[in-house]
Amino acid sequence: MLGIQGAEVQGVHRRGKYILLPLLGQGLEAQTLILHLGMSGGMSVQPRTQPTHPLVRHTFSLNDGRELRFEDGRKFGKIWLVSDPGEVLPPLSPEPLEGGLTPQLLAQSLEGRKAPIKALLLEQSIVAGMGNLYADESLFLAGINPTRSAAGLSGEEIDRLQQSIVNALTASIEKYENARDESWPDPPRALTGWSHPRTEGAPCPRCNGPFTGTRVRARGTYYCPSCQP
Repeated sequence: MLGIQGAEVQGVHRRGKYILLPLLGQGLEAQTLILHLGMSGGMSVQPRTQPTHPLVRHTFSLNDGRELRFEDGRKFGKIWLVSDPGEVLPPLSPEPLEGGLTPQLLAQSLEGRKAPIKALLLEQSIVAGMGNLYADESLFLAGINPTRSAAGLSGEEIDRLQQSIVNALTASIEKYENARDESWPDPPRALTGWSHPRTEGAPCPRCNGPFTGTRVRARGTYYCPSCQP
């Protein structure tokens, strides 16, 4: 990528679904490389001599003979090089796993919103980093029907939902960290880090009743009508 030759990565940060790599080099303007992995993207560091996977879309040469490779089979990922990350980052909620997304803040964000709670959980200004699968998982753990109006949730339900969001994301990260430790430098992706089935009619792990599949704002959604009234 033009403009970053000779730059050094000063750190690796995440904000929601965005990966931020601040860069600095002698005679170069301070810049930030921002990556969004989309739905199927991934990053890996490989020897330059290793054959490049056909789904690698971008490579960045490192000074030790290796390459940082951005693989993206579905081509939904994006890369930016900016002076100010604010040029790219949309409005984002506080990070759920850093204590900023409190039950009180979540309640405030949902107040008066009549849209289905599942749809609102996918708004990054409400829950930064939340994706479709883990919105379903969070609602399942909290016992909340994804089609319910957010404005109709009680304070106790919002408390449960906030804790379920933290639990769902924490469990997923732990699963990926274990897989990375076991399989480095080529860890698996798209792990099933949720506890409920994503198949119409599959048995609920709690009550053994059939799961229901529907769509909420065009997103595939699965829930147990008995456990999530």
